[in-house]
Amino acid sequence: ENDLTAMSIIVMACTSVFGTILRITNQNAIDLRVDEEVYQALISCSCIVIVGAPLGSLFLTARMQSRLKKLFYLLSFLQLASFGILKVKDNGSVWTIILGVLLFVCFAI
Repeated sequence: ENDLTAMSIIVMACTSVFGTILRITNQNAIDLRVDEEVYQALISCSCIVIVGAPLGSLFLTARMQSRLKKLFYLLSFLQLASFGILKVKDNGSVWTIILGVLLFVCFAI
């Protein structure tokens, strides 16, 4: 199983690098150029992927699966809360929908 995980990481990395090279080399028109912020985001995310993917394959064991699920749920909740604070702000109807969906998911788990 770990061999398949490692192989899928390698395939995704090669696909990403090939797609990036293909996109960069086909910038003929001015309106098709890649913005500099895209490269900055690519560099910042690649560091997380380079470190996180091998660590994830090491920690993803049957014993750690329950802890990782709880961590995933916690991080998902924090992401939802921070999105709500930054984007939804004080819209009561949207908060009601978000809380309703969140309660439904919590009871479904």
